[in-house]
Amino acid sequence: MKNILFLSSWYPSRVHTTLGNFVQYHAKAVAKNNNIHVLYITPDDNINGYEIVHNKMDELDTTIVYFKRGLLKYLNYWIAFKKGLRFVSKEFNYDLVHMNIMHPGIWQALYLKWKYKKPYIVSENWHGFQNINEQKISFFQRHLIKLGFKHAFSICPVSNQLKEGMIKNDLKANFNIIPNVVNTDIFSHKKRTVKDCFKFLHVSTLDNDIKNITGIINAFSKLNNENAILKIIGEGDKTFIQDLIQKLNLNDRIIIEGEKRYEEIAEAMQDAHAFILFSNIENLPLVLVEAMATGIPFIATNVGGIPEIYKDYLGFMINPKDEDELSKMMDKIIIDYNQFDSKKISDYANNNFSYNKIGHSFDELYNKMINK
Repeated sequence: MKNILFLSSWYPSRVHTTLGNFVQYHAKAVAKNNNIHVLYITPDDNINGYEIVHNKMDELDTTIVYFKRGLLKYLNYWIAFKKGLRFVSKEFNYDLVHMNIMHPGIWQALYLKWKYKKPYIVSENWHGFQNINEQKISFFQRHLIKLGFKHAFSICPVSNQLKEGMIKNDLKANFNIIPNVVNTDIFSHKKRTVKDCFKFLHVSTLDNDIKNITGIINAFSKLNNENAILKIIGEGDKTFIQDLIQKLNLNDRIIIEGEKRYEEIAEAMQDAHAFILFSNIENLPLVLVEAMATGIPFIATNVGGIPEIYKDYLGFMINPKDEDELSKMMDKIIIDYNQFDSKKISDYANNNFSYNKIGHSFDELYNKMINK
C-alpha cells in the first residue's frame, strides 16, 4: 500500500463543518487501497496560538492545525503548516502528495515538491477556473497557480467543462478527469411511491447568487399541483428565504431546515420524490450525484459539468434562471413520475461515482507517479 499525504485548501473542521466535504469523501475512497493522512490548516480566531487536533476514523488519519491570525497572517499559515507537517512526519513517511483545491493552498504542495522531491497531483472543484480573470486574485497568487499547474504530475478536474476552462485560461497540464465520489452505502437506493403529497427537495449552501434559491421558490409558487411540498436544507442565512415564503404565502408548503449530518441528508433524499438544483454556476455538484445514488430523479440546470453526466432517464435538464421552465418541469415530473426507474438511476451513480470506481481511478495515477 502507498502512503499518501492529503492536503487541501478546503476541508471540514470545527470552524466550518461542511467546507470541502467532497475532499474528505475522495480521501475515504482512496483509503480503501492506500494509507492516507490528511493535513489541513485553518484559522480559528477563538483560540490563542496554535492547536493540533488529530483523529482517526474510517481508516482515515486526519490532522488539523487551528491557529489565531495575527498581523502577519501569512506567517501564521506557514507556522501552522510546519507544525502540522512535523507532527504528521513523526509516524507517517509519505510517498506522494494529493493536493485538493489549488487556490490558495498550492504553496504547500510546491514546498514539498521542491524541498523533499515529493510528486503531487491536484484534484480541482473550484468553479473559478471556468474564468479565472473574473476572480479577485493577486498577481502573486496567479503566479503560484501557474507554478502549481507546471509542476503537478497531473491536474484532476471533476468535469471536462472545468478542464476546458483551465485550458482557455492558458493553464497547461497533464489532465485526468476524475469526478466527485459518493458513499453508496449511505446514499443507497430506495424505491418510492407517491401517496398524499409529492416531495421536492433542494440541498445546498444556500448561496442565492450561485444556487438561485429564490428562483426555485418562485417556480414552486406557480405549480398547478397544490399537493406538492418543497423542502430546503442548507447552512447559512435563511432570512431571504423566509421573507419570500412569507410574501408568497407558502408557509404551509415549504419546509426550511438547517445544516444536516451526512446520514440525515441521505435520509432526506430517500424520503423525497424529486431533487432540484437550479444553479447559475456549477462544476460537478456532489449533491446531485448523492441524489442519484438514492434513485431520485432530478431537475437541474444546463451549467458546468452537469450536461456531461446527464441522461434522459435521470430527470430533466433546463436553462438557468428560467423560472417558468422550472415550474413546467416540476409539474411534468409529478405527472410522469412513474416513468422513472429509481434502480436504473441509482445504478448509474454506483457505476460512475462509487468509492470503488473513483478510488481505482486515483490509484492508477498514484502507481504512475511511483513508477515514473
